[in-house]
Amino acid sequence: MFKHPKEVCMSYLEHCMLSLKFSYILFVGSIKALTHAIYPDMYVTSTSDLLVDIKKRMEKAGCH
Repeated sequence: MFKHPKEVCMSYLEHCMLSLKFSYILFVGSIKALTHAIYPDMYVTSTSDLLVDIKKRMEKAGCH
C-alpha cells in the first residue's frame, strides 16, 4: 500500500513510530529553541544536541 516504508526497509508500524518520535523530539526542541531565544542562558546546546540525536536515530533506522 505504501511504498516509502519498504524503500527504507521498514514496516509501516516501524516507520510510523519513528516518525512520531521525530515529531515529538522536534516539538520539544522547538519549545526549547523558543525559550532559548527569550532566555539565552537556558538550553544553550539543545538544538545542537537534538540534531546529533536525530542523526544517530536515522543512521540506526531502516536499511544499512
